[in-house]
Amino acid sequence: MDKFGEILHRFGGVNLLPVALAAIAFVLIGAPSSWVTLTVAGLAMGMMVFLMASGLSLVFGLMDVLNFGHSAFISFGAFIAASILAALGGWLDGGVILASAALALALVGAITFGLAAGLFFETVIIRPVYRDHLRQILITMGALIVSEQVILAVWGGTPFTVPRPAFLEGAWIIGDVSIEIYRLFAFALGAVVFLGLMVLLNRTRIGLLIRAGVENREMVEALGFKINRLFIGVFMLGSALAALGGAMWAGYETLITPALGAR
Repeated sequence: MDKFGEILHRFGGVNLLPVALAAIAFVLIGAPSSWVTLTVAGLAMGMMVFLMASGLSLVFGLMDVLNFGHSAFISFGAFIAASILAALGGWLDGGVILASAALALALVGAITFGLAAGLFFETVIIRPVYRDHLRQILITMGALIVSEQVILAVWGGTPFTVPRPAFLEGAWIIGDVSIEIYRLFAFALGAVVFLGLMVLLNRTRIGLLIRAGVENREMVEALGFKINRLFIGVFMLGSALAALGGAMWAGYETLITPALGAR
């Protein structure tokens, strides 16, 4: 067993699991064109889930906070982005430049809300219950319920249609392979965010301070660094990523309801 584990470690360990699964799927599906289409679709959906979940992982992994209200940021990000796109509906069919501007404004609007809501959430709701997981669960669940009611009051309970920019509609046909353009965009955006997080946490001074604060908060504070500000920034970043993921998922679904965050 130790020998088997050593071989796995030498050849990539668990990193080989997706490759192995993809190879098995290729054999089972049989048709290469269908395999490529499904693989791209799976990667795109995985990246959108990563955008929504990465913030939760950051907050829990770096701050040890159980935030059961995380899905509220996803829902608000989706509805805010959808509302901006609906308001700028004339831009979506007005050429690539106008459509890109509308999409950028929608994503920036969702991210901005996530940053502001994360600041409020951490300062008012989370800070009083640090290091108390039971109270964290109770108070964040309560905040989630309140958030769902706010969405119902503002946007109503009927499904909300999410328009897409024209240049993200349709699919690219390469031989027998059909790849949806929106899925490629979602995958590319998720990959950029992933690389950005890797660089931030592993290659910057801020990332070093955050990781040091997780290991020994008192020592970092003794060195003169305000660890509270860093943790507020982490929470705001996590909330913004959730809102961005919600905005991307709304564009993928094209029809959203207030129950989006509970799915």
